[in-house]
Formats: sequence, C-alpha cells, structure tokens
Amino acid sequence: MRLSLRCATIINMADKKINNPLDELFTDSLSQIEPTKLATLLKPFIRISRENNRILFTSDGMKITSNKKIILFALARKALHIQGIIESETVSPKEVKEELGKNIPAGTIDAALKRLSDNGPLKNQEGKYFIPDFNFSQVLEIFSKFIQT
Repeated sequence: MRLSLRCATIINMADKKINNPLDELFTDSLSQIEPTKLATLLKPFIRISRENNRILFTSDGMKITSNKKIILFALARKALHIQGIIESETVSPKEVKEELGKNIPAGTIDAALKRLSDNGPLKNQEGKYFIPDFNFSQVLEIFSKFIQT
C-alpha cells in the first residue's frame, strides 16, 4: 500500500508542476513593466547601439522637449538593465550630461532632473536617478499623444 501511495504522490507532484496556476505569477524579468509596452514607447524615439550600448535618439526623438528626452534616456537605461546589459538603471547627473549634453545645455539638465524627480516620474536615490516601475503609467500618460499602447 505504501508503494502505491508514494507513486501517487510523485505523479501528483508532477501534475502540480505542469499545471500549477501559481506559475503564472512568476516572471524572468527584473521589472514589473511589460517589455512590449516599454519597447513600444521607446521605439519611435531611440535606438540602442549593440556595439557600445549608447542611447541614440531618432529624428523624432530629437524633436521632443528636453524633459521628455531625459525621461526616454532613463527608460532606455531601464531597458538595458532589464536585458541584463548594465548592472543598474540608475544614472548620475554627470552621466546624463555626458550622454545628452550635446543636445541639452547642462543647466537645463540639472533643472529638469530636479523638476522630474520632484513632480514627475523620476526618483532620486542617493544622487542618482531612475524611473520606478510604479511610475511607468505616468510616463505612458506623458507620451500618450505620441504613441498608441
């Protein structure tokens, strides 16, 4: 009797693994953001170089405001982090200036980072900035007239 009960338990455990409804709760992603939505938002405005992971603005990306460029830059960093290409999505003001300084004056970047972290989707954590996953809906709202998600 014991042997048959043990076999039933093994079969039952295998069934649980195959059909376990809790499996739907698990993800391989480092983020709560759906990669498809993130890609849909970024694609009209940026590209990421496979060679050096630099964030490049498309012609449409070059036409948007400085604030929106900074938001997109932070989201591109998030994409790089989700893909496991960079260790952290956070970015310092110095890094933002190095990457965006050709297109946005340094003083504008400083003011925009402060404004976007005080009233916008960015969060300042120990002097570095990022967009928390829970603020992604706010970003979608900001870009809603530009994209269909």
